[in-house]
Amino acid sequence: MATYAGYFISGAAVGAALGVLFAPKAGSETREQMSSWLKEKTEKGRGGYQAMKEALESGRRNLRARAKKLMGV
Repeated sequence: MATYAGYFISGAAVGAALGVLFAPKAGSETREQMSSWLKEKTEKGRGGYQAMKEALESGRRNLRARAKKLMGV
């Protein structure tokens, strides 16, 4: 299943790259647009990563507290 996801993501990336290369805009416009898009996605990814990291840490603390309670510690 993960292999198919990898193929899909790779195909999407190649398709996007080809679409950008053959777009009727000037190279400088395309590069600027791609740069803005990449910065936006990078920030969004960082935010998602941070939220996931905090949720996992919260889950760990909760699990430890429950384990201690069950063990009577």
